[in-house]
Amino acid sequence: VISKIMASSVALDSYAETVDELLAAFSTINSQVKSTGEFSPMDKETLFKVVAQNNSLMMNIIGKLGIKDKSDIAWELAEYESVYEGMKKEFEIEDRFDNIEFK
Repeated sequence: VISKIMASSVALDSYAETVDELLAAFSTINSQVKSTGEFSPMDKETLFKVVAQNNSLMMNIIGKLGIKDKSDIAWELAEYESVYEGMKKEFEIEDRFDNIEFK
């Protein structure tokens, strides 16, 4: 239970940094299009990569990390559920995921 929360916390930090980098890349493209009114082939390629990386990131968070899934131990043993939920709240796992998802 504890290791799942700690792993989720570390992973969310890493994913948050990646999302910030993706937003910066998108912002650069957006500024270019705003100032020139044109969307160059290079901008298009970069945009496709940003979208693909974002989709991959969300699939990893939800699928591989299982951020929305309850720990198997917490699911099977009620006495660990309160520990799991308490740590999840303490480390703001859902809030941090929501922040990443919003970005």
